[in-house]
Amino acid sequence: MTALLQTGELRLDRRWFALFLGLLAALLLAVLLVPNRLLLIACGGLAGGVFLAFLLVYPWIIVPALVATTVLDITGQLLKETALGIPLTGFHLALGLTFLALLGNTCLRRRTLFPEFELKGPLFLLLGVMALSLTYSPNQPEATIGFMRTLVLVLFLYSAQVLIESRGAVHTVVISMALSLIGGSILAVVQIATEQFFLPASFVIAVGANAPRATGTFHNPNTFGTFLMCGVVFLSALMLNYRMSFWRTTLLLVSLAFGLAGLIATFSRSNWLAALVGLMVPLYLARKLRYLFITLALGGLLILAIKEFVPFAEHIFLRFLSIFTFVEEFGQAGRESGSARIYFLIAGLEMFLDHPLLGVGWRAFPVLFEQYKPMDFPNWVPTRESHTLFANMLAELGLVGFLASAWIVWRTLSRGFAGLKEMRDLYLRAVLIGLLSMFIAFQVSLSFTADFSNNFLWFFTGMVFAVLRLGEPRRA
Repeated sequence: MTALLQTGELRLDRRWFALFLGLLAALLLAVLLVPNRLLLIACGGLAGGVFLAFLLVYPWIIVPALVATTVLDITGQLLKETALGIPLTGFHLALGLTFLALLGNTCLRRRTLFPEFELKGPLFLLLGVMALSLTYSPNQPEATIGFMRTLVLVLFLYSAQVLIESRGAVHTVVISMALSLIGGSILAVVQIATEQFFLPASFVIAVGANAPRATGTFHNPNTFGTFLMCGVVFLSALMLNYRMSFWRTTLLLVSLAFGLAGLIATFSRSNWLAALVGLMVPLYLARKLRYLFITLALGGLLILAIKEFVPFAEHIFLRFLSIFTFVEEFGQAGRESGSARIYFLIAGLEMFLDHPLLGVGWRAFPVLFEQYKPMDFPNWVPTRESHTLFANMLAELGLVGFLASAWIVWRTLSRGFAGLKEMRDLYLRAVLIGLLSMFIAFQVSLSFTADFSNNFLWFFTGMVFAVLRLGEPRRA
């Protein structure tokens, strides 16, 4: 090409040029003659066809759709009622496209080698005890749906491991999370400012809350807070451990600023605590842990200075302090939310003691809770779901299910930190630190929310192993 440019002889294929002119002429005629609705349908169909074609070649371009539809949550429902008893959402369609794209790509490439599924042992053990529990669970319909959902999430986890096979795919995940964090956080702040789209007043009163809580596009402020926590921890770790260009740094800084504001607006104490724990990991690895304590001290002083003038500042301060005082305030009026979590924990442990090996059955906790609830349980609290994942695992799947879950956590962290020592690509190393930090933060969050089927938990766990594979010395 350089030689042709130097001699001034740039050869063009006239047939391709003629085709280009023909397409331009057809587009002009369509704009002039075809009704707008038909033109939009045709353009949409053409764009969809092009996207599907590229999707078969580069399956990872579906990542923005997976992230966006997960963030939409209940707002992304397409059908609220189906024969299976669960709504059809945009995420279901995106996930289906992901599976089809990977299958089509595998056939096109005649692929026979796939990444090792390193979590197959603990995951198959977990699925096995779940399947066995279907034979004795008193809540069999929900248990069956829950088992099938978990099976699909396991496939989703491995699909993420196969899907993320290039730096371009990793970039796409980072950018998708940054943009989604901005959008979700803006909505959260608007909801608090306008007092729109938060939990119903009856529920707020029932759980002892005394301020509106932003839910974004989610059905629950804690689930919304989990998403924001993921984004804040992941992007913070990336910024702390990798020097990026000005524009990327600006994007991440803006995302983090909005993300922190949105996380505060959820008033989700579990995810505030999870974010703090998660942020300690990249700060420690970057040898900047002191900055976390400096920021906390300055933030506390700022809230103390303005709480007399801004009611929400005082509520934020008191709610944050309640993380560390909920044991002392157990059973007090206005602390029903924290107290109920302890009651659920006690009930779950008693179920485990009665059925130690295999538990009472998957999804049995809500049904059997009435038999095990402590005498002082506040009956006006509407939920009957355990909020602590390890206690829920012990209750419903017994010691076998608990050990399978612990095996997943141990395997992910041990493999991740071992691979981190050998990783030479600085960018992938920073991404891996972000993923491991987020995984640790998730364990904290799950201790208070038990959000076992969270899409981001499964996707980013699979991505840990994908990034490890990308950063292997022979591939670097």
